[in-house]
Amino acid sequence: MPEGLSPQAWGGRWYRAPGGGLFPDRPLRAQGQGEPLFPRQWGLALAGFPEAWARGRGEGVVVAVVDTGVLPGHPDLEGVLLPGLDLVDGDTDPTEPVVSPLQTFHGSHVSGILAAAWNGVGMAGASQAQVLPIRLLTPEGTGRESDLILALRWAAGIPVPGLPPNPHPAQVVNLSLSGEGPCSPALQEALDEVRARGVLVVAAAGNYGRDFRDYFPGNCRGVLTVGAVGPEGRLASYSNRSAPLLAPGGDGASGVLGPTLGGHRLLQGTSQAAPHVSGALALLRSRGAASPEALEGALLAGSRSTPEGRLLDAFAALKALEGGGVAFRVEGRLALKPGEEGSLAVEVLSPYPVPVRVAAEGGLAAYLAPNPAQGTAHLRVRAPTGTAPGAYRVRLEGGGAWATAEVQVEALPARVVLSACSGEGSCRSLVLPPDGGPFRLEGLSPGTYRLLAFLDRDGDGLLDRDEPWTEAQVSAPARGVRLLVR
Repeated sequence: MPEGLSPQAWGGRWYRAPGGGLFPDRPLRAQGQGEPLFPRQWGLALAGFPEAWARGRGEGVVVAVVDTGVLPGHPDLEGVLLPGLDLVDGDTDPTEPVVSPLQTFHGSHVSGILAAAWNGVGMAGASQAQVLPIRLLTPEGTGRESDLILALRWAAGIPVPGLPPNPHPAQVVNLSLSGEGPCSPALQEALDEVRARGVLVVAAAGNYGRDFRDYFPGNCRGVLTVGAVGPEGRLASYSNRSAPLLAPGGDGASGVLGPTLGGHRLLQGTSQAAPHVSGALALLRSRGAASPEALEGALLAGSRSTPEGRLLDAFAALKALEGGGVAFRVEGRLALKPGEEGSLAVEVLSPYPVPVRVAAEGGLAAYLAPNPAQGTAHLRVRAPTGTAPGAYRVRLEGGGAWATAEVQVEALPARVVLSACSGEGSCRSLVLPPDGGPFRLEGLSPGTYRLLAFLDRDGDGLLDRDEPWTEAQVSAPARGVRLLVR
């Protein structure tokens, strides 16, 4: 035993190496899992973060959090925050003011979920990225689209007149906010500029229990929209539907832990789901330079399929990135009438062009251009004349990934179709309203003709078994011919 070393120290703070020699037995702490509040953070385990931290922690990645501002003195945010911007008060201090005992400190809550410091005093962030705070919303959670457009450009390092330069451009932007309505041209233009700089934008799907495509900015092109699930991985009752990715947001009696004034609190919402995804993107981005398509592709390719959508799995996403992950995103749905053709935008998220196999149901004709595809491609779909009304799917497969495009074939308006055919087989046809009406067939040569009239209920131009019809034989020229369709 070394001179001066007590037996207690020998047993607890030193160890003897197999090759000889004594060394201090230094304490170890699991990555993130050593935080005192980690056991209460069910969402991290559900989304595969503890396994992912051994491969990437998000260090050196900048994530802009566009929200209500932050509490810079909170222990979980110490060393996490970069100098930011306040678009509410028009200055460079994004601190959220304390104005009401009912405040949720939404921006701090979101920032903590994303990147709370692993410092042994509170909760574990999904990543160890740096947060670029941009105060856009009031403490009550309200803001304006015009300021959102400024925030997006400034976050990405794009010069904005009247605002100071941003010395820390973000690689990811988290938008835990939404508004009702379509994506405006001005907002889409800003998002396109941000995407062109390699910045990924993550948005909350919304908490209205409706289709996410009714709310911006989640319905804008190039935005990764996130719905919320509870601890069992089921879609939360409040979450907007059909988002391309799901993540922990809480439901029922279970919320998501995050920083607030003087401590921590549980909140629920797609606002809490979004920073889980932003944190996963930070882990992926910290693995090295990769295109937005490759990062987003790996995230979607690594996600777990559930009955209600695809659930975030950070560990599987990292493995997918290492394997050159591929994923598809289909923008919207297509509505056609028989005989019509239309197109849908398809994002082929991959670091390389992918040959895509296209298979359509129900006799629809479909192809993807270009093919092989990388980035934006266009799926062209045609519903041949006579296609029965109903819901159809077009399946896209390539690079180990797949997706489906939804096509709704609508019925043509009902009408009366009248045909006059000669004995030689030549026919002349016309269309009347569904209630019928006067008709006149011109240019017919004298002779005997068979007249066939039927109510074309499905608008396909063909006489179906259940459609009423009648016929008559007349000699041309003729006047006052009456046909009664029953």
